[in-house]
Amino acid sequence: MKLKVQISECDCERCSSMCHAPCCGTPDDMEKLIEAGYGERLMYDDWPGGPFIIKPALKGYEGEGAPWGTFSMQGCTFWKNGKCELHESGLKPIQGKLAYHGHTEIEQNEIEEFIKESWDDQKNAKKVIKQWKKLNNWNPVNDY
Repeated sequence: MKLKVQISECDCERCSSMCHAPCCGTPDDMEKLIEAGYGERLMYDDWPGGPFIIKPALKGYEGEGAPWGTFSMQGCTFWKNGKCELHESGLKPIQGKLAYHGHTEIEQNEIEEFIKESWDDQKNAKKVIKQWKKLNNWNPVNDY
């Protein structure tokens, strides 16, 4: 699937407030974060009605499974002083790169479907999840 939505550089208050919930990315996005040394700041989650994924953690859930609700006032582990610390490095997950306060519901659905489809690629997704689990000594008893 090719995305029609363009990358946004908006850092208005509304766009920045989206970081109260971690953005999702593709398996490739998460693999790049792991390789850059951020693997312990990611968490294991399930996509509603879909596959299991790795994504940036909510503060306090680094290296763990996601809580039931993935929104908090403390926000994403990478959210510092109202900005994403990954922004300048180019490692921001795709949902964060595309986040924009003016998106229509159709555009938002397009982004979410793109991410979900990327995790449906079982070969790459399983590789990244396995890599993350090993890095974080994931206990299979805790597995979803």
